[in-house]
Amino acid sequence: MSATLADTSVSVAPVSLAPPPIAPCFPIAPPGWRLNVADTPVARQAAAEFTSGFEEGTLQFFDAVLPECDRMVDFGGFIGFTSLYAAAQGPSVDVFEPSPVNGALLEANLQANPRLAHRIRLHRHAVGAKDGNLFETVQRGSLLRGRAEAVVPVRNAVAVLEELGLSPDMLLKIDIEGAEYEVVPAIADLLRRERPFLHISFHPFNIVRGTDEYLNQVARLRGALAIAEAVAPYRHMYFHTPQGWTRIDKSDRMALLSQYLLKPKPKPVPRIATPQYGFTDALALSEVALPLG
Repeated sequence: MSATLADTSVSVAPVSLAPPPIAPCFPIAPPGWRLNVADTPVARQAAAEFTSGFEEGTLQFFDAVLPECDRMVDFGGFIGFTSLYAAAQGPSVDVFEPSPVNGALLEANLQANPRLAHRIRLHRHAVGAKDGNLFETVQRGSLLRGRAEAVVPVRNAVAVLEELGLSPDMLLKIDIEGAEYEVVPAIADLLRRERPFLHISFHPFNIVRGTDEYLNQVARLRGALAIAEAVAPYRHMYFHTPQGWTRIDKSDRMALLSQYLLKPKPKPVPRIATPQYGFTDALALSEVALPLG
């Protein structure tokens, strides 16, 4: 695929259909900001989840690092709340969301917040280890679950980050529904060189190789070990569990293998019944010590 970043990104512009009306604003931004939300069932449900404490760990990490950042790259923007939250604190944001349905709602939420929209650039493609196409996008909740929405382009994550200019004063957030196991190892050399603030959400249950659960778990462990290797150069590592953030010191990283990655862990999501191996909790990485854990 030879398209440049400019060819596959779109600035905030009117959607092709009339945008949905704006719901009453929600307090989902730093002090002094209240964000408007598109008045749709999906957006309202997402806003309720966002304000319920579900994203508390993510926002704690954002609050700790965004004062040190002038930019954020948001791989997996969903309908835009994390990008808007970050933009409200000052940084410019490049947000990537390949789903046509999510992308339309993200655009509507940007339009509903014009004071912040000019800081956010929306890219309507996925990122991966190489260029290609994505033939199926699975929606959250009950919306088009398991149905193919469209064919969307996938761009090489290394090329994308090189064009954007990855740097130590940038926050890179990765929440891409299982593709993190492909993308993070692919960008390992960039991470080693630039050491941006990094936040990764994990979805091991989306790695399915067939009906043999043993082989599925082996594939998940293999992906987890590749990520552990990719982020090993960072000085400071933090896990977010239901109990909050925990710091993993360099001296504790061998224990990380035996006492965390290789142990089965319940996933606190109702639809996930089987224990998960490898990474299941959010992971944050930084070159400087943070007030977490």
